[in-house]
Amino acid sequence: MTSLVVCGAINRDTTYFVEHLPAPGEEVRATNVTIVPGGTGGNAADAAARILDRGQVAMLGAVGDDEIAGQQVATFHSEGILTEGITRLAGEKSGQAYVVVDRQGQNIIASYPGANTNLHPGHLDKAETAYLLQTCRGIVLTDPPLPVANKLIDMAKTRKIPVLWDPGILICPDQNEQVFSLAKKADIVFLNETEAKALLKSENTAAILQWLREKGFHSHIVLKQGARGAILLEPTRNAITEVPALPLTALSLNMTNSAGCGDTFLGVFAAYYIEEPDLQKALIMASVAAGINATKPETRGCPGRIELEAVERRSRQLGFMFQGRQQS
Repeated sequence: MTSLVVCGAINRDTTYFVEHLPAPGEEVRATNVTIVPGGTGGNAADAAARILDRGQVAMLGAVGDDEIAGQQVATFHSEGILTEGITRLAGEKSGQAYVVVDRQGQNIIASYPGANTNLHPGHLDKAETAYLLQTCRGIVLTDPPLPVANKLIDMAKTRKIPVLWDPGILICPDQNEQVFSLAKKADIVFLNETEAKALLKSENTAAILQWLREKGFHSHIVLKQGARGAILLEPTRNAITEVPALPLTALSLNMTNSAGCGDTFLGVFAAYYIEEPDLQKALIMASVAAGINATKPETRGCPGRIELEAVERRSRQLGFMFQGRQQS
C-alpha cells in the first residue's frame, strides 16, 4: 500500500550559477550550468521518498511526449517513486524551468509549465490512479490546476485522508478567493512570505491568526520563511509555533542554492506527518531538510533519513528547537 501520493508540477530545471543576479538589460556570465529534474511536485515527491521506503510514494502529474518525459519517469523509478499516476500528453511539451542562482544562493526562476497546466480531473479517474488515491495515507498537493486540486481535496475528505497543500503559483488576485475557500478544506496549507501576504492580507503572524479565526478557518497554516525558519499557525488552538532556520554556520555548512528548498520542506514534513501526526516533529525535520537542501547545488538536495536525523540531533545541541506560544 502506498503511503503518500504527491500531485504537482514535473519540470526539467536548467540552472545557471552567476556572481550576481542580473539587473534589467544586464548580461552576466555563468560560472556553471546544470540540467536536473525539478518541478514543485517532483521535488516534494523525491524528498518524501528519501525519508520513506521505496514504493511508498506515488507521483501524479502530466508530462509531454518528448525526451524530457522519459527522463523524468526514469528518475522517479530510480528513487523508488511509483509513476502509474503520471499522464503523458500527446503533442505537448514537458514542463521546464530556468533558474539563475547567485553566490549567496538567491535565485530568480522563469518557468514554462507545458503539460503541467493540462492535467485535468478526468486524469484522476484512471484505474491505476484511482487505486493509489483510495489506498494512500496522505495526499500532498503543490500547484496542480485548481479543478484538479478541488477534486483531490474532495476525494480525500470523503475518505478521511489528510491533505497537505502548497498552492504556490495558484495564488493570484483573480483566484485568491477560490484558493482560500479550498484551503479551508485542506488539513495543512503551506505558504511562503509573498503568498501569505497575498492570500492572508498581512505579514504579522498574530494578525494573521486572528484573521483566520474570524474567518472560521480551522486548517493549520505553515509559513515558510526561508533564512528566518518556519512558523506553524493553529487557529483552533490559537497557537503559534516557531522554528528557526538550520544554523548552517555552526554546522560548518554554506548556503549554495535556495531553489527547491520549499518543496523539500513540504515533502519531508508530509513524510513524517503521515507516520505520526506530530506537527512539531514534522516542522523540525522539514526545517532541517530544507536547510541541508540549501547547501547543495542541485534542486533535489534532500538527504536520506539517517543523515537528516543525525543533523537534527547535532543541531539540537546547538539550541535548534521550536518555540510555541498561545495567543491571548
